[in-house]
Amino acid sequence: MVIRQAVRLISDMLESVTDDAYFEARQIVSEISGGKMPFEEITEAQLAECEDKAKKRKTGEPLQYILGNWEFYGRKYFVGEGVLIPRPETELLCDIAIAHLKNTGGTAVDLCSGSGCIAVTVALEANVKAVGIEISDKAYGYFLKNIEQNEAERSVTAINGDIFDKCILGRFEDDSLYAVLSNPPYISSEDMKALQKEVRYEPELALFGGEDGLDFYRRLIPMWAGKLRSGGLFAVEIGEEQGQAVSRIFEGAGFVPEIIRDYSGHDRIVRSIKQ
Repeated sequence: MVIRQAVRLISDMLESVTDDAYFEARQIVSEISGGKMPFEEITEAQLAECEDKAKKRKTGEPLQYILGNWEFYGRKYFVGEGVLIPRPETELLCDIAIAHLKNTGGTAVDLCSGSGCIAVTVALEANVKAVGIEISDKAYGYFLKNIEQNEAERSVTAINGDIFDKCILGRFEDDSLYAVLSNPPYISSEDMKALQKEVRYEPELALFGGEDGLDFYRRLIPMWAGKLRSGGLFAVEIGEEQGQAVSRIFEGAGFVPEIIRDYSGHDRIVRSIKQ
């Protein structure tokens, strides 16, 4: 059997579980075959492994966890149980940070880092130093692996800790940071009930933002504002209906915020420059 036929076979297996069956089949077959071309042969062992992964996917387990890695901003990141899967919407947060830091230089901090995709991307693309803070031991382990995977050891520092811990906060001098970035948990209690099956495989710690989804913003924005220098960027990812509410939290901390929409036209980022 050639690769093209294997993709069709796996795609047929996945039709009942995803609208992107062909895309996901290509990802699985490419990963297992080592990226062989469509008319190259796939071994029986490789095909059997592809079928095993397709069966896992049919249970609802995320494709990214099954593959063990996923691409973000053109780089590969290891992922698995216990870490949030990098999503394309978050690349917009990186775009904003990179544009700012290319002009200013300096150090950025990424709060609630998860896999480390934001810290690594911003550090390497803007040629700056980045510090990422992650409370989950499992996610922190992936963060360390992803720093090594992307050869970012000289640019990125990972801290295993609580972003609200005064000892963690005290490691940063006031008015020292050129950017404070975060994609915090922001899903509300009501929305948690309606999550897709595959999203429920991801850690609740990285998803649940309290009753209205705003708990983390209420704490992290005022707590970290003092660490940001004048002219520094504060930017956070938000849920698509949270723009106005998060903007009010920024305003309460003395910022003049701006809501940025993603490529689908949804509110996605709130950013502000510290005066």
